[in-house]
Amino acid sequence: MLSYKKFTKYFGTSLFDKDFQTFLSKIFSDLTEYDVLESDYITSDKNGIELGFTNKNAIYDDDENVVFEKGNPIFSHFNIYPNALAILDNLPFDIYFDDNRTVITSKTGNPTQTKKGYADFLNKRFLVDNYKVENIIITFDYEAEKEIINFIQVRDNNFREHLKL
Repeated sequence: MLSYKKFTKYFGTSLFDKDFQTFLSKIFSDLTEYDVLESDYITSDKNGIELGFTNKNAIYDDDENVVFEKGNPIFSHFNIYPNALAILDNLPFDIYFDDNRTVITSKTGNPTQTKKGYADFLNKRFLVDNYKVENIIITFDYEAEKEIINFIQVRDNNFREHLKL
């Protein structure tokens, strides 16, 4: 079993780094391949984790589906889903996926930032709480009506320019 913090120590590491590849191969047997045209994530459905990368050096035309330069994907964030508990022994703030927002805020205190509203492109309401712990941002994405966790995102505040707090 791993702590979510074990993943954060690799923030800033290239996807192609030998030590990072060894770490990933010991944990995951079903990781998808990295494809800058498809997503900035590689995923393990079995383990309920999406590993996200920032790739500022990639040059591609997504309209034409052509990659000119693969770039250097840098591990910068990850999403945790309920079935991740098969490999993770604890979640941020010692919360559980069946905790509702009221329970979570009693454990964490007030969020650094809350975003809520209606997303037209998703055709649904959203509710997101962000917490800044040193240089790590922990985001709880809730099902807005019931205020239960959909997923948890952990990211390095240095890498995701559009998501910085």
